[in-house]
Amino acid sequence: MPLLPCPFCSATVDVPASRAGSEIACPSCGKMIPVPKLGELRKLQSQSAESAAKPPASSTATGQRTAFALLMAIAAIAIVGASYCVVRYAAIEVPATSEDHIAEIEQLYSQMPDAQLVREWQEMEDFSPELASPYVYQLVAEEKSRWLRNALIGFAIAAVSGVIAFLSLSLGRTKD
Repeated sequence: MPLLPCPFCSATVDVPASRAGSEIACPSCGKMIPVPKLGELRKLQSQSAESAAKPPASSTATGQRTAFALLMAIAAIAIVGASYCVVRYAAIEVPATSEDHIAEIEQLYSQMPDAQLVREWQEMEDFSPELASPYVYQLVAEEKSRWLRNALIGFAIAAVSGVIAFLSLSLGRTKD
């Protein structure tokens, strides 16, 4: 059934096709509303069906622009965060590597007298050479690698949100 707006109170009234050309009472205000003839009533029905089926173009365009702006803001924030992580990564100096540490120990052991080497060996057997915690240079290297990982994650988030933003904008244009 087509919907007819009341000229007095702006309420919508369901009008059966059998009432075309007559009057119908408004359920809100009770005043009599003239019902158009059948041809005009059918046009009114097709217009209301089209407007219900298709959302207004301005609301979809506004939604697309909002989604684009939001995704681009996420991308910008991710780039700023990733750039900070890259700066932190570049600023960290790893004092040594495992190879440097082993070479230092070999040099130290080569300069020790035999008796001191034997005592060192006995202490290693008594107190186990396993470390309770890693060396400082290993902790620094791990921290540096975490900053690099965070930078890569930030750039990936920026890239994905930027691509989605442009896809949402371009897909919205092709539908129109």
